[in-house]
Amino acid sequence: MRTPIQAPTLHLHGALDSCVLPRTARGAGRYVDGPYRWRLIDGAGHFPHEERPEAFDTELRGWLADPEPER
Repeated sequence: MRTPIQAPTLHLHGALDSCVLPRTARGAGRYVDGPYRWRLIDGAGHFPHEERPEAFDTELRGWLADPEPER
């Protein structure tokens, strides 16, 4: 990526994802200059929104309520 992302970013990742390992995905924050939040969703693989929709929705709603908690 040539330009870091400036927008607030929520990264939800499944703890059981075998396509993009969590330890690899965790480094994605280096491409974001804006507020960045990383959350690992237990019991979910590559499609956490389908596999653990309640946990996914809870994280998303919390982030939408305050995407920049360090302000």
